[in-house]
Amino acid sequence: MRRVAHGLAYFSTSETVARVVDLMKVQSSAVRTAYQYMRHTGHIGNAVRRHVKINYMADLNQRFISDACGIASQMSGKPSVIFGGKRAWRDLQAGKLTKEVWQARRNSSLYSRGDRTKKGNPNIRIQGNKILINDPAEHGRWIEGKFWMPEKFKPNWLCYDVRVKRTADGEFRVSVSWEQVAPPVRTVSAFTGTIGVDCNPDGVALVETDADGNLLRHRYEKEQRIQFAREGKRTYDVRQLAVRVVDYARELNKPLVLEHLQFFAGKQRNSKFRRMRSNYLHKRMLDAIRSRAVSQGVEVIEVNPAFTSVLGSLKYMDAKSLNRHTAAALVIARRGMGFRERQTFTDTLRGLGGSRV
Repeated sequence: MRRVAHGLAYFSTSETVARVVDLMKVQSSAVRTAYQYMRHTGHIGNAVRRHVKINYMADLNQRFISDACGIASQMSGKPSVIFGGKRAWRDLQAGKLTKEVWQARRNSSLYSRGDRTKKGNPNIRIQGNKILINDPAEHGRWIEGKFWMPEKFKPNWLCYDVRVKRTADGEFRVSVSWEQVAPPVRTVSAFTGTIGVDCNPDGVALVETDADGNLLRHRYEKEQRIQFAREGKRTYDVRQLAVRVVDYARELNKPLVLEHLQFFAGKQRNSKFRRMRSNYLHKRMLDAIRSRAVSQGVEVIEVNPAFTSVLGSLKYMDAKSLNRHTAAALVIARRGMGFRERQTFTDTLRGLGGSRV
């Protein structure tokens, strides 16, 4: 399980700030060089690193170069990349952004991959309240700065990746990621019942079933603000929603059943589809619940989401006095136990004349 924590770095003198900014500029340039080389030649791996070393070995050490090539390889499948961002590029063309600001955005990141054999990270190290950045200009020289991060996010890292990014107002923000072993699953088997989860624009419907797939109880966790709040507040509310859902599953000692969503681009790779996919809180809720469940040792079962709302509305909504969301959650919970809805409906809907639904 991959964990990410965020902090801030402070460098006391203008010389150290300038040196860190210079390293960012050089590595960002190396990333662009590696990307262009892969794009035009199709080469990968050692061939790319050898090409980048020709121009950057004097300014970067071998590990910084390897990390730059690794970043570029993640973009190699894209036909074109605008380093610095498409919106900033348009603002530059329109005269809303100066060339200096544009270049600063393109050269504002420094990355180092972790290594267990190199004291956690060979080039950027976190030691208590200090951050140390290896300076390739001189062997054994380290740029030292102060580091702040909430104490709860400071485990004993054995191997961690670090990215230092400079913001427009001059702050150095640090992202640290590491692999954390997931705790063992504490919930009992799905054969004793499950908790079905149906995500909606304003919250999550939860339904608990027994060992036979029968409805025991249901509830609705509501978060009205996620429909209209700003990005940061929506993200916070989604995470808090995930906490309540997983805590509910831990309290009942039953696994969660989630819908397994997949987006297939195909012919829908247009601006409307991409906008819908990026703003799709349904998927964001499921991801947050899944991540929280793994960290808390709650089992997660994923099922096919096809027709859960239709089946719930036709079979359970009226019979059990449920709304359409809790009815769909009941279908999801039963599907996680292996049940398949096979009932046919005749003479239940007015005007159908007894035809099969």
